[in-house]
Amino acid sequence: MRMRIILPAAALVASLSAASAFADPIVVSCGPGQRAVVRNTFVRGEPTTSVTCAGAGAEHRTARYYGERRHRSWGKSALIIGGSAGTGAGIGGLVAGKKGALVGAALGGGAGSLYEGAKRR
Repeated sequence: MRMRIILPAAALVASLSAASAFADPIVVSCGPGQRAVVRNTFVRGEPTTSVTCAGAGAEHRTARYYGERRHRSWGKSALIIGGSAGTGAGIGGLVAGKKGALVGAALGGGAGSLYEGAKRR
């Protein structure tokens, strides 16, 4: 009975945390008779959005926006996943004993892995 509730809830949380629909908007102002040309490219492996104002006989103005990428070590990732597994085991152990601790550790470790995967994008 509990698994019928927990698994769909975990899938919903995982899909919402990976959504990129909450990105910041970019406003581009081009001169009269110009239009904005937007290109999504990769520079040295990093995703980059390039915006150019183009028009008949006009100078090109280019702006590049680099996505901020923070580095997280494998040790810190292991601590996050292990901590979430330990927390799940503790809660599962309080609720349903040894078997609950095993199920809680598995769910906590899985949730921690999903979180790390979403943060490393």
